[in-house]
Parts: sequence; structure tokens; C-alpha cells
Amino acid sequence: MTKVNALNLQVVNQLNEQIENTMVRIQQLSNQFGLSPIITNSLNVQSNYFDYVIQMQELLRTLDAGKTTIGDITDISIYAVDSGEVISTTDSIVPIEQSRYEKLIRSVEASNKAFQLIDDTSSKDPFLADNSFFLRKLTYSNGTGYRGMLVIMLPKQALQKAIHNINLGPDGALYIVTSENKVIATTSLASSPEIAKHVGKAIENWNESKRSEQFLVDHSLYTIKQSGNFHKWIVISEIPVDQLSESTRFITRTALLLLFLLMLLGLIGSLVIGYNLYRPLQRLKRHMRSIQQGNFSNSYSDYPKNELGELGTMLNNMAFRLNSLVEDLQQSEELKRRSEITVLQAQINPHFLYNTLNTISMFAMLKDYNKIRSMLHRLVSMLRYSMESYEQLVPLSGELNYITDYIAMLQLRYDCQIIVRMEIDEQLQDMLIPKLLLQPLIENSLFHGIFGKETDQGTIVVRTVCLTEDTVMIQIEDDGLGLEPDRLEQLRQHIKHGNRGKSIGMMNVSERVRLLFGEQSEFRLESKGQGEGTIVSILIPRHRLEFAKEEHSHDGSI
Repeated sequence: MTKVNALNLQVVNQLNEQIENTMVRIQQLSNQFGLSPIITNSLNVQSNYFDYVIQMQELLRTLDAGKTTIGDITDISIYAVDSGEVISTTDSIVPIEQSRYEKLIRSVEASNKAFQLIDDTSSKDPFLADNSFFLRKLTYSNGTGYRGMLVIMLPKQALQKAIHNINLGPDGALYIVTSENKVIATTSLASSPEIAKHVGKAIENWNESKRSEQFLVDHSLYTIKQSGNFHKWIVISEIPVDQLSESTRFITRTALLLLFLLMLLGLIGSLVIGYNLYRPLQRLKRHMRSIQQGNFSNSYSDYPKNELGELGTMLNNMAFRLNSLVEDLQQSEELKRRSEITVLQAQINPHFLYNTLNTISMFAMLKDYNKIRSMLHRLVSMLRYSMESYEQLVPLSGELNYITDYIAMLQLRYDCQIIVRMEIDEQLQDMLIPKLLLQPLIENSLFHGIFGKETDQGTIVVRTVCLTEDTVMIQIEDDGLGLEPDRLEQLRQHIKHGNRGKSIGMMNVSERVRLLFGEQSEFRLESKGQGEGTIVSILIPRHRLEFAKEEHSHDGSI
């Protein structure tokens, strides 16, 4: 009898513990969902339909994951007060009036309880009679009022399944009873009134015996255990004394089998948890080895949603950033190489040199020694500037002197009076810019602007100003032929997309400015229309500027 009592008590305790664990997991899941950003965000009404669909997809994935975690439940639903909708893992999204949970939700709304377990086995509605429901109000962060409700459905079939394999003999039975003494699962084959009679008598004697765990009533041994959790369910085992002797061996085998199953479940759970931890770690290891080998383009998207997943996401972002930096570096080096080649080609233009020497030869025939001396002086200064200075960055004053010599020589060759106005901010005289940066812009202003207008006089304004505390502007303005709107937009698109065509000079300047001064720099091309002149502006972030330590001098004049 002592051994049977101990085994019987062990079976009841294990069954109670199993039910207890299920209910604790349900309560823990409700607490997690109450704090989950995905759940709380889903309670907000989305004005954008696309955001609403994405939000519902994330919510359903979260609910499905929670249902899988517990295992015994058949449905998890969320009722959003603002939208009036019930989102379920088994049903479609419907207004609360069309939901089968309406009565339950309204009942909990009318109460002052934060959560409630509803077991209505006497209901005429099969849906309410065959299931237990855990409902929890999802309150606002400040604790005032609630914005939604979580509904978890636990079928009584799950409870019946938990006990149907436990055989206490032909006359023995197990009962799972609610705190209101309603039987929600049993192994007894007796009628409902007979079951209610047995359970009522057992609970009455249990209370009279000051809730002793084991006692005898009417030649039957009762073992009763009540949960200390919120649900207060009672597990009752009834074994007639007459069959105790013949059932001892069976109960022993049942207890051992149950223990084995619990150990097996624990082992399987440990293996599953270990595998779920091992697999992301191996994936992280492969990912890090791939990055170590220089493969920055590989990306892993199936990381779990935990700390390992956050680390994997950071690795993905780091690899993407490294890949972008490598590509930018390669592109920058290529642009730098092409720009440097273009600069070297632009330093000595054979046609310009040929025409200049031809003009000097013509002046020699005319014995105009003053012009010969002036042109030779200008030519030597330009050659010295372009050939002898190997620095890629030169002071603005040196570039302006070069432009002065260049315009002066063209003025001697062509029958056109070119007026150059220098509007230079004194504090920007010594800022460093790429060598021969402005010469292509001056050349465009002359040959495509002023000379194309076929007038006796043209004006070019070179100005540098501080637009703001953070931005410096270099601007070339002429009163030449100008650009039609279509042609102006075409040139802007060519420069923006890097298309090299006839505007290779401006394209080269734009690329060199971006390469040296960064993406925050800007190259602008403007024209008021045909015959209204052209304005080219270069905007440079002030923090990217450097200044010469010594002021470069030049003796050219115009």
C-alpha cells in the first residue's frame, strides 16, 4: 500500500507538473507578447496599406512561433481595440463582431482582471465547452487602460491526451478539475452525473481532511494535487482498494515509462536546443572565415532572432560596407588614373603650341617685337607652370596667373578684346586646388561662348566667395553665346552620369572635384538662354580645403 501510494502520488505530481509547465509557458508567453514591439506595434492603426500588410505578416509569424513553442495550444489571437479586428493564427482577420472569440473578449473587458482563464464546460456552445481560454489585457506603457487583448486557446483534447495513456485499472480514473469543481478531462468511462458525483465526494472529503494529498473514501484511494498557479486546477486520482494489489505492477511500469518519456523528451529537447545553438555558431564561423578570405559579397540571411542573429546581421552589414569601400576605392583609383592622364594630355596641347608658334612667326615677319616678346614671355610662363610643377594641388593664385597668361596669348592671336575680372576673396587666395582645374572651363567660355558670339569684346568673371561658413564657391561666368535649355540639360545629364562626349573638359573637372573634395562637393552648369552667357560653379566643403603655407607669386599681367 505504501509503495502504491507513493507511485500514485508520483503519477499525480508528474501530471500536475506537466499541466503546470504548460500553463506557466502560456503565462510566460503572454508576458513576452505583452512587451514585444511587434505585438504592441500591431495594435496601432496603419494608414498605409502596405505597412499594414507587412505588420500583419510579422505579427502572424510571431504568433505562429509562440504557438509552436508551447505545442499544446491550437490558436493564438490578438484583438486590437483601435482597429476592432481579431488576428488569429487559424482564422482570417475579421472584425470582433464576426469573431468566435467575441463573447470571451467582451466578458474579460467587463471585468477588472488583467488576465483570466475561462473553462465553461457546461456551455451549450461546443466551441466554449471543448476548450479552455487564457485571455490577457495588453495595457499601455503607462498602465492606464488597455489597447488590446491576447487570447490563447487550449483544447480540452490536449488535456485528455495528456492522461489517456495513464491506466489506473478498469475501475480507476484520473480527473482534471477546475477550481469551480468542473471536470475538464478524465479517463473514466462512467456517465457525466456519475463522474460529477465521484469528484464532488472526493473534493468534499479532501476539504474535510484539511486538503491531505491522500485519503480513503468508500473503499477507494484518492490522491489529490491542486496547482498553486493562477488556474488552480486540481488533479485527482481514484483507485479502488480492491484492485491495488493487481495494479501495483502496472502502475510501476506506467511510472517508469512516464519517467523514461520525460527523460527522452528532456534529451530530445537538449539536443534540439544544442543543435539550434550550434548551427548559427557554425554559420557565424563560416561567415567570418569568408570575410577573412576577402569574400565580402557573401551574405547570410537565415540567422535566428536572438543575440547570435544580431551578431550575424552586424557581420552582414560590415561585409557589405567593406565591399562598398573596396568598390569605391577601385572606382576612385580608376577615376584618379583617368583624370591624371587627362591632365597630362591637357598640359601641352599640340594645336595650341603650334598656333602660338605660328603666330610668333607671323609677328616676326611683321617685325612686331613687342608682341613677340610678350607672347614668348607668356608661353615660357605657361610651360614652366605645366611642366616644372609636379604637385597635383596648387594655390589658387598660381592657377589664376596661368589663366591670365592663357587669355593674354589668345587675345594676341584673335581679334577680340577679352576682359577678365578677378573677384577673389583675399582669404581664399592660397587655397589649394587641382592644377589646371580652371583652364578647361576658361577654354570652354572662350571657344564655345565668346568667340562663338562673333563680337569684338567679351567678358569673363572669375570669382571665389564663401557662400556659407561651410561652403566655398569657385565660379566662372562669361557673356558669350550661352546654351539653349535642351542643350544645357543634356550637358548636365552627361556630367551627372559620367558620359564622356564632347564635354570631356567639364566632365574631367567634375570628376576631379568629386574625387578630391568628396561627394559633398558639387559641380553646377547654368545658362539664362541663348546669347545670355554661361555660369559654371564649383561648390567645395570648407573642411575639405587645404591652404598653401607660402604664397606663390607670379609676374604675369594682362
